[in-house]
Amino acid sequence: MDGLDPCTLFTGTQLTQLKLDKKRSRVSEAASYKGMKDCALESLHPPFDSYSALAATNEGIEPWLTGKRNVEAKLSSVSGFAAATYWFRGAHDHNTADCTTSVDVAQGQSLIVSADNDGMQTYTLDELCQRAEQAAGMAIQTLQTLK
Repeated sequence: MDGLDPCTLFTGTQLTQLKLDKKRSRVSEAASYKGMKDCALESLHPPFDSYSALAATNEGIEPWLTGKRNVEAKLSSVSGFAAATYWFRGAHDHNTADCTTSVDVAQGQSLIVSADNDGMQTYTLDELCQRAEQAAGMAIQTLQTLK
């Protein structure tokens, strides 16, 4: 995962399947992932769906499952890899902003994919989580071809 641009994990066909038009490479500014490679994936047409994908080289999925972070999480599986799917505590009671799936790809490393609810379409939490897991699965399929 070191040096990997997560944008390279989404093919043109996958972007079409996700109804996305644009991907752009970024560097994370989040305190926990500062300087790590990130990718913004966006639709330029309604409902303006968006995703993000981060190559986390400092942790696997374990921290999300401990209960020590301000999230509710469940253990899941993406393309045969262990994953944690999580959302902010209390999101079931509100119109949640996003759902994230973190996939264990190597010891102490993960691919973190979020589906955001900031467009014109309002998705339920379950729909957002399904979207995050689907996009993460696509990225993992591509990652496996790069080995």
